[in-house]
Amino acid sequence: MFKEELHISKKTKRGILLLVFLCLVIIYTPRFLVWWHPSEKLKLTFQEKENKQRIAALSEKREANRKNSYKKKSKFHRPPAKFDPNAYTEKEWMALGLSEKQVGVVLKFTKNGIRSNEDLQRIFVISEELFELIKDSTVYPQKEYGAKNNFSEKKADPQKPQIVSVELNTADAQELEAIPGIGSYLSKMILERRAKLGGFVTKSQLLEIYRFDQEKLDAVDKYIRINPEIIEKLNINEVTIEQLKNHPYIEYKVANSIVKMRQQKGSYSRLDELKESVLINEELFQKLKPYVYL
Repeated sequence: MFKEELHISKKTKRGILLLVFLCLVIIYTPRFLVWWHPSEKLKLTFQEKENKQRIAALSEKREANRKNSYKKKSKFHRPPAKFDPNAYTEKEWMALGLSEKQVGVVLKFTKNGIRSNEDLQRIFVISEELFELIKDSTVYPQKEYGAKNNFSEKKADPQKPQIVSVELNTADAQELEAIPGIGSYLSKMILERRAKLGGFVTKSQLLEIYRFDQEKLDAVDKYIRINPEIIEKLNINEVTIEQLKNHPYIEYKVANSIVKMRQQKGSYSRLDELKESVLINEELFQKLKPYVYL
């Protein structure tokens, strides 16, 4: 009788086995899914493909920008042969890539005669890129200059004091240092300031140089002169923010304002339209006026 009570029917056994199987399925199915992850793997593969496409598109865009930038910067040309910068004509300088206004500045320098590549490099309208292209093609026949441009040395007459008269927009370091009271330090500072400004318009601009005070200006005033036509100007209808902010008188906010107003207007028709910017007062406008044009 006891054996009969413990007897399990086949139907019950099947039910137990089915229950155990379902339990195993419930326990191991999540683990199996975690191990396999077919959908996530497919999603990751798609994401990787999309990222590669983005990277490729960015690379193409950067390459295109680089080529466009190179084309813009490659406006200068090598001279066809060796040349004397003092004998080059307006047409020949323009063939190297300079604008008509820039050539005008160069010719004013070469009119007084330049003797070396160092003198040539001091002409602020000749960029580093152009200088690198022409520096190995320049020749300077010194004997010719001695007769033509007064470069030959003259013995000083001890009976007569040597009077120095220097044009600030064309002078080199040696000429500046010949001015009484101007040593190598101030000479260097004057040349650096001239390059940043694009040239001097008034003698008082020397006061903007560190350690150059009114007493110093009064002392050298009779030895210096300025030709305000020999300056480099910025075309406000073409110049970029980057070019504007490099000028000592123009901060980034002012440069940005000038370009933004130009974009709104289409172009400037008068210089005094710059005063429409709240950042440009009358004093700043008068300082900028000699250095900009339409």
